[in-house]
Amino acid sequence: MKQPIRASLFALLAIFLGGTLPAQHVYHTAGFGLEINSQGQVTGMTDLKNKINYVPSGNPGYLVRIKSNGKDLAPSTVKVQKNLLYFTFDGGIELQVQAIQNKDYLKFELKKAVKTEKIEAVFWGPFNTTIDETIGEVVGVVRNKDFAIGMRALNSKTIGGKLLNEEGVTAGSASITGSAAGKEDFGSAMQAFCLNQSLDRVIQVWHLHKNCPVRGLKNYKIEGTALAMFGTVPDNVLTAIGTISQAEGLPYQVIDGEWVRKSKITGKPYLIASFSEENFDEMLEFTQRLGFYSIYHSHPFDTWGHFDLLKNLFPNGREGMRKCVEKANAKNIRVGVHTLTNFITTNDPFVTTEANSGLMAAGISQLLEDLDESSTEITVDNYDYFAQVSTLNSVLIGNEIVRYQEVTKEKPYRLINCARGAYNTKAAPHKKGDQAKKLMDFPYNTLFPDWEMQDQLIRNLADFFNETGVSQMDFDGHEGACYTGRGEYAVNYFAEEFLKKVDHLVVNGSSNINHFYWNNNSYINWGEPWYASFRESQSEHRFKLQPFFERNYMPNMLGWFLMTPGTFVEDIEWMMARAAGYNAGYAFVADYKSLKQNPNTDIIINSIRTWEEAKKLEIFSDEQRVRLKDTGRDFHLEKAGSNHWMLQNFEKFKFEHAKKILQPGEPAHSKWEFNNAWDPQLLHLQLLVTGDDASRVVDIEIEVDNYFKVKIPAEVKKGQTLVWDSSKQIKLYNDKGQFIKAIDIERSLPELKSGKHLITINAGSMDGAETVIKGTIKLKSEVEEIRK
Repeated sequence: MKQPIRASLFALLAIFLGGTLPAQHVYHTAGFGLEINSQGQVTGMTDLKNKINYVPSGNPGYLVRIKSNGKDLAPSTVKVQKNLLYFTFDGGIELQVQAIQNKDYLKFELKKAVKTEKIEAVFWGPFNTTIDETIGEVVGVVRNKDFAIGMRALNSKTIGGKLLNEEGVTAGSASITGSAAGKEDFGSAMQAFCLNQSLDRVIQVWHLHKNCPVRGLKNYKIEGTALAMFGTVPDNVLTAIGTISQAEGLPYQVIDGEWVRKSKITGKPYLIASFSEENFDEMLEFTQRLGFYSIYHSHPFDTWGHFDLLKNLFPNGREGMRKCVEKANAKNIRVGVHTLTNFITTNDPFVTTEANSGLMAAGISQLLEDLDESSTEITVDNYDYFAQVSTLNSVLIGNEIVRYQEVTKEKPYRLINCARGAYNTKAAPHKKGDQAKKLMDFPYNTLFPDWEMQDQLIRNLADFFNETGVSQMDFDGHEGACYTGRGEYAVNYFAEEFLKKVDHLVVNGSSNINHFYWNNNSYINWGEPWYASFRESQSEHRFKLQPFFERNYMPNMLGWFLMTPGTFVEDIEWMMARAAGYNAGYAFVADYKSLKQNPNTDIIINSIRTWEEAKKLEIFSDEQRVRLKDTGRDFHLEKAGSNHWMLQNFEKFKFEHAKKILQPGEPAHSKWEFNNAWDPQLLHLQLLVTGDDASRVVDIEIEVDNYFKVKIPAEVKKGQTLVWDSSKQIKLYNDKGQFIKAIDIERSLPELKSGKHLITINAGSMDGAETVIKGTIKLKSEVEEIRK
């Protein structure tokens, strides 16, 4: 819905030409106007060229509001003096906001606040619009075909999104939602907030820890929270954001001379592998053969916190890693490493030494009795802290870490069956009244730092990068920063401070994405390969993400795909077809053993290179890319000459054979007819055993065209797949697509002639009432010639 511009806005523009209009205020760029009335409401956001006001009638938003005493408050009065707006609120609270007009954007900054001790949060917005076509929920941009309106937080404490909880988290772990912009009944809204982190608070932290004490930050001020607003044509949005970022000193990563948000490099594939000093030369050669820009170590560290390398992989420590990086740099290849952002392993000095006083506590209790160094029961003055869900059940008393089995439910509360001096700390006597801190932990058997320790952890991580030259990482477990109790401010702060301390560019991803971190982020590559077969693991999640990336101006990435010694070339081409369809990158997970042992490694590498070249040259039409996105289709791509390719399509026929309850003598098999409309070719067949209560199927029989019959002498369990390429062997794969064994059969199936064919499936036994054998026949169909 488009709302015609009100006459008042044109009159307001006259203010800047020397006219006056009391109680109305307008700020404008070359093509965008934002109007604020005397109640502080945003009543106009206008495309000045086309004279269209996008604020919904009857639903104005606000420039600024506050939260005080648990309530959201709108301003009671607004006064304007030159470029300063003075907002007053109940309780004597005042905000002084500076408004600056630029050619490309408007800037609003909180310069002064009165009675800050009463301000729990400052809200920017909501900025309500009638636009509902495309909503960039993370980037904070809404657009239709004619116009885009955007909001940019100008520092890490200004959080793009809705304040949904006390800690300031706007979305969950690995979420594809954000609320910097969101759909509303009238169209859309953009909003941001700044929590007053200077206040001592007792809050719920990360959905788990109730009544957690979070101390105020001494030097923190809500003054300085700032926002930019802009309006432009949709094709100019990234340029506008880049202009704001450079002018306001926001993170602005440049890679090979180009802003990361316009660069195609960060949307490229990369190799993930557990390399060592010993095999790095070979792994680097594989990376080069694949044509990838980076090799990323999946697990190089023995400790998280001080980031000591695994000695069996890097006997020369950081010097060994540095030499690996130098070799890679000589070939213009990056080296990356994986860690979990602020997770601390229990063998790290942050845990095993007196530095452990900085571990984050879910709650602080007191000892009710003296404690000697051998006591296995500890009396405390609180039940709730120690009854919370926990993996390590760890308590810090002085510098000793104690693990306990459980806490008694009635007073006096006792921690029972305690293991003293855990994690190489020293068991010691403690006095009545000493603090007993229940430590926050995670199911990975890790702990978390408080704010001050996290600063040291950031320095340790940056030191590793500076000493080795490693230049890629993921802030995996990025949401772990929220365990400090500071929500997305902590997420933003961790990434920003780390990247500032590293003396070179670090290409980075994350397990999370929010509005401000978007500035520092290079890519998001969600989708893990561990949970099912090559094609099935988090498949729906991977492809649901692609429009999310596109509406938030991020490179398309398909996630991680795992190559094993038994991975099919056909599966690799399935992945590559999706990558070509979405113009997407991915992480190719392949360790040294898989690359050396897979008999098709050379074919796989050549196939990846062929597809990547085709993708880079953009050889596929829009119609072809639509088909390449279809996960139900298979393709094979061959290069036929310079700028000449052949795209082989495949046709699939699907069928099911279910367990049957039959009359005596009634056949138990199932039959299906299919048509080979193409040239004579070999049959390619897959059989998957599935069903809610399925257990196993024994002695599957396959018959083709009423003459060729084979019995498979094997047990096939739920989730396992049989694959037959018409040869004398049928291969068995587990539920994650990993090769189990080859099963010999009597003979191979001849080519199928053009025309109709019949396949029959039966089984000796099928355990489970709902057991089903799902079959897929794949045949070559048309070949498309592509020239560039």
